[in-house]
Amino acid sequence: MELIINLARFIIILGVLIFIHELGHFMVAKKVGIYVFRFSIGFGKKLIGWSKNGTEYCLSLIPFGGYVKMAGQSDLPVTEEDIKDMGDDVDPDMLVDVPENQKFYNKTVAQRLGVVIAGPAMNFLLGLVLFILVYVLGMHVPAYMKQSIIGDVMDKSPAQEAGLKTGDKILKINDSPIAEWKQITRITLFNIGQPVKMTVERGSETFEQQITPAYYNKDANPGIGIMPYLEAKVEGIQESSPAGAAGLQPGDIVTTVNSEPVSYMNIARQIKTSETSVIHLTINRNGQSQNITVNPNVIGYVKGIEFDGNTVVFANSELYPEINAGDNLIAILDKTTTSLDETTSLLTDNIGRGVSLTFERTIGSFFRPKKVTFSEEAYIDSGYRIGAYFTSSDTTVLEKYPLHQAIIKGTSRTFMSVYELFASLYYLAVGRISPRELAGPVGIYKITADFAKSGFVMLLSLVAFLSVNLSIINLLPIPVLDGGHVLFLSLEGIMRRPLNKKFVETCQKIGFALLMCLIGLTLYNDIVHRIFGK
Repeated sequence: MELIINLARFIIILGVLIFIHELGHFMVAKKVGIYVFRFSIGFGKKLIGWSKNGTEYCLSLIPFGGYVKMAGQSDLPVTEEDIKDMGDDVDPDMLVDVPENQKFYNKTVAQRLGVVIAGPAMNFLLGLVLFILVYVLGMHVPAYMKQSIIGDVMDKSPAQEAGLKTGDKILKINDSPIAEWKQITRITLFNIGQPVKMTVERGSETFEQQITPAYYNKDANPGIGIMPYLEAKVEGIQESSPAGAAGLQPGDIVTTVNSEPVSYMNIARQIKTSETSVIHLTINRNGQSQNITVNPNVIGYVKGIEFDGNTVVFANSELYPEINAGDNLIAILDKTTTSLDETTSLLTDNIGRGVSLTFERTIGSFFRPKKVTFSEEAYIDSGYRIGAYFTSSDTTVLEKYPLHQAIIKGTSRTFMSVYELFASLYYLAVGRISPRELAGPVGIYKITADFAKSGFVMLLSLVAFLSVNLSIINLLPIPVLDGGHVLFLSLEGIMRRPLNKKFVETCQKIGFALLMCLIGLTLYNDIVHRIFGK
């Protein structure tokens, strides 16, 4: 049922974006006197429709966007000889007797430009209005996204090599002030392979560090390998556990382990890999700082693999190249395990030994997944556990503004989306962003499903973002896109004569081939990286 709901939502969103785009073309075409055969909501077989002033308005079977069909809808005139050459394949609409002054290609260059640009303009306007509406309605943003404190440093990452630590606060990157986590993500993503200078605050000290963002791990996003800071809040205490005996209580926030700052992202690992058999915690309880000493239990664990329950969230690619994030541990030495406690017990029984770990992975098509199992050999190290369960803080910040401020915020966010798109295209062209980051239908579907989980307003912000991006991409000077038509019309206006027919047709073939290559690449990324997870 969830899949059906997500698919329906995805289709509706794309349908709305395409419909708004075509509506722009339609309105301006009618305004400048172009004969419009048909304006359809959806594609395929007509379900219902009516005609008015020579235009057929219809609702079609496939509710996926829509289209506008205009007389003379071509960059070049279509002659009677062209129609004869088509034979039985001729479009019936071409046989309709339409006055020459109502055909697209007989309108002035300015009028045709207006029709072509109207589609992308409507998408841009929709994005702007939706962004403003998002700030009027108010959007709950996780509090950790509104700061720049590091919560964890990934293994073998550029940040680890540079010596960054949990608790460090990034003040500047390349001398640009940093106030929010998304600024860090954006700047590092746009500088893959290029050194950046970071100004970092650690305690009472401030220092500068040069770091080069990279693709450092197959299971991690490109960048420098840091996660935002989330408070490590005690959710529960196991009965007769070291944590309970030491006086730790639900609601306590652990800030340091053995004097090292910790967050929800790494507290379990910091306790597990403690270099001392007595663990010293600093906690915040009701606003008061306290120190607690815990005598932990000894447990077994696999160095280089991090689990959430029995699901792999990180695997060191050098130690375990075949293990991916998302794989599920189902057995140790052929003994089934279905919970973290069972896994910990089996690992503890085999400290200092090599064991066989059996994992389950979901593969196959997007709609018909299947599960496969495989085994990996691993050595069991000894570590510690205190018997406390942790959760992250769910604190959010409401970004809500009165209309006049929402207009400013929404406009700024709209143009920031434009900047980010052009920056992405540039960095893609110069090789600083990998082509594997391009998303096709499956990638967009997954993003839509994720945003929907965060509520209506977050989903609205995604629709706004997609609409703005669609408008700009459509205006790229690539034949077969609106931007290609704009380019041809601009050249025609400069030359004051129609372009050579063969030149236009050749350019359109090249543009179509480029577009098919791009579609093929995004589909490849969807299939290989998002469906099969390779």
